[in-house]
Amino acid sequence: MDRTADPQGHREVSLHAVILAGGYGSRMLPLTTRTPKHLLPIGDEPVIAHQLRRLAAAGVDSVTLATAHHAEAFLPALGHGERVGLHLRYTREPEPRGTGGALKHACAGLTLHPDDALVVINGDLVSDHDLAAHVRAHVHAGAPLATIHARPVDDASAFGLLHLDGDRITRFEEKPAGAPAGFVNAGTYVVSPSLLDLIPAGEVVSLERDVFPRAVALDEGVRVYREDARFADIGTPAALLAANLAWARDHVPSDRPNATSVLLGAQVAPTARVERCLVMPGAQIGADAVLTDSVLGPGCVIGDGTHLEGCVLGDGARVSPGLRLADAVLEVDERR
Repeated sequence: MDRTADPQGHREVSLHAVILAGGYGSRMLPLTTRTPKHLLPIGDEPVIAHQLRRLAAAGVDSVTLATAHHAEAFLPALGHGERVGLHLRYTREPEPRGTGGALKHACAGLTLHPDDALVVINGDLVSDHDLAAHVRAHVHAGAPLATIHARPVDDASAFGLLHLDGDRITRFEEKPAGAPAGFVNAGTYVVSPSLLDLIPAGEVVSLERDVFPRAVALDEGVRVYREDARFADIGTPAALLAANLAWARDHVPSDRPNATSVLLGAQVAPTARVERCLVMPGAQIGADAVLTDSVLGPGCVIGDGTHLEGCVLGDGARVSPGLRLADAVLEVDERR
């Protein structure tokens, strides 16, 4: 575990991280029929690898990955963390227990001192916020039960609005009516081990709906670390595509053919036109095909002269030559 200085000078604070990666990814179907959403790509790496690199850059060297759905897929994809410079251990829930239950289960094998800190991240988000500063804010505030990354939004109606007194949270309001502006929960937490005492073992418990509201009423309380940084919840095909297009703008040379898209080992005919798309490994795109604003899973085959607009294709889907589809969803191995 990494160690962060305690401002009171009593001891060094050990730092560990838990990534919650057990969700089914139902909003991401059909892309998650065979692959957990956390292993879907943003550019040339899985979503979760971007999180691991951020944790390593912030000084974390020990991470627990809390898995459930498609748990067997993570170790072959990520190994034990050597590629990103940290140690990665795995836990698997016997059944879904919510974000709180998953955290409790993941921490069961850890030896934690009461003054230690846990970084907890929802496994389907990417954020550029300053994680090291977030940890320091938690420690310097005297290690409350939790310190939540809060980001400002103009319309909080789709989020959980945080009611604040200074940096202390006084109340959570889920998806308030009237589109108020304010600070919302951005899905990264630094928590004290004593927060785990508020989570009953073996039960389905939500951090956001059960544990944090309960902690607000206690003396240690729940505080915020405020930062307006780039943030994306990778929960839908549209969000996955948007994250990949942002990656392409930063990494793909503008003079390269089909530069607005992310093409991961796909075979694309020279006369095909692919704009604002994510195309995963093993896909084949035929001559004179035109694809826009679409996501293709691994192994898809697109016939010559096909037109796709706003489509999502599961692994191995095939589209016949000359077919035109708009806003279509093809299941795994579906033929059209």
